[in-house]
Amino acid sequence: MTSPYFEELAQRLYARGLPADQVALTVDDLAAYVTESGTDPVQEFGTPEEFASQVAPSREHDDIIPPSAAETWTWRADAFHERDVLNRYGDEGWEVEQVDGAGRFVSHRDLENPQRWEYHRETVLPGRGQAVIDRLAPDGWEPCGTWVCFEYFKRPKAATIGPEAALRSVPRTPAVSAFWSGHFRDLIAAMTIVTVVLCIAGVTLVSNLAYSDFGGSLTGMVVGALSALAISVVVRTWLARRRKSS
Repeated sequence: MTSPYFEELAQRLYARGLPADQVALTVDDLAAYVTESGTDPVQEFGTPEEFASQVAPSREHDDIIPPSAAETWTWRADAFHERDVLNRYGDEGWEVEQVDGAGRFVSHRDLENPQRWEYHRETVLPGRGQAVIDRLAPDGWEPCGTWVCFEYFKRPKAATIGPEAALRSVPRTPAVSAFWSGHFRDLIAAMTIVTVVLCIAGVTLVSNLAYSDFGGSLTGMVVGALSALAISVVVRTWLARRRKSS
């Protein structure tokens, strides 16, 4: 990332609360896209300030106060199954108001008139958000949050099933605030295994080659190559799973 455009974009995404690894991945993906397409980033995405405001929601709305006759619940889930979680709790009356700067779903439930909600997620290319909103609007979908390349939409189930969407009783507010899928745990386990293997390989190489004439340089080269390979495997695995989940 050497372009001043992407350097400024990264700084603005950091300022909006995105984690460092997510900023790096997002900027690298966009830079690769610009390189492959040969387009100008300003013409394609707008200024870094404009694009950052589309990619990451501002924290200035994190203190939104819900109606007094409502309860709130803030939670998170990984991209592999967040749509299932959204719809599961949408059936319990939880309406997502926004996705905050930390990627959490800020939800509320009307206690006086609880209704079922359903959700939809789209992967939105830079500058294409409005086109997606316009395409889904005729079916009653309205945007309820943005997280990096994902745009989330909600729709009251009354639009499709009528009065049956009303809840006669309200389930208890969930006691947990994080939902991690098996795929996500597998990814974390794979990263842990790779890290352990690299550590063992590094220690073994240092031990075996420390006394050879070229041991120091060879050790550095091998450990560096293994590290690069491991990082590449983890990143490619994560991207493949993310694209599959979309």
